[in-house]
Amino acid sequence: MTPARTEELFATHARAVHRYARARLPAAEAEDVVAEVFAIVWRKGELPDNPRAWLLAVARRVMANQARARQRRTALVERVRTHPAAASADDVRLVGELDELRRALDLLRPADREVIALLAAAELSTAEVAQVLGCTTAVAATRVHRARRRLRAAYERLTDERLTDERPTEEGA
Repeated sequence: MTPARTEELFATHARAVHRYARARLPAAEAEDVVAEVFAIVWRKGELPDNPRAWLLAVARRVMANQARARQRRTALVERVRTHPAAASADDVRLVGELDELRRALDLLRPADREVIALLAAAELSTAEVAQVLGCTTAVAATRVHRARRRLRAAYERLTDERLTDERPTEEGA
């Protein structure tokens, strides 16, 4: 399937696929169905003799898959709502530490927060951070080192403040 053939197919049949999906779904979801159908066409690489009917059949299966996924999510939410897990002391402590870490991150400059997010949330190496930031690995390593140092200092400052606030005062003792 060439890009030109895919574009031609899209131009010819996308409206019909969208109308079919839109008759059953909200506009944004119908657009997602159209995108998924044509991604499948691209991956498949070939079409049967009657592409319109085949595309609508693919759209039907995509919508069925979406409906099943939606039902699974709804069932999971319901299970969690009706049977919540009891929080242990460790869970409470961990949530508190995570809140404190978020507050420490909020104290950092945006550039430092970005570096920390790339390291922690995206789980990138220093070389990959360099690639994302468009700098050399040496510059990225320096930025990583400084961002970590600043985060550690912010976290320690918040922890010290919390411990100071938790100490009983002479009046309350």
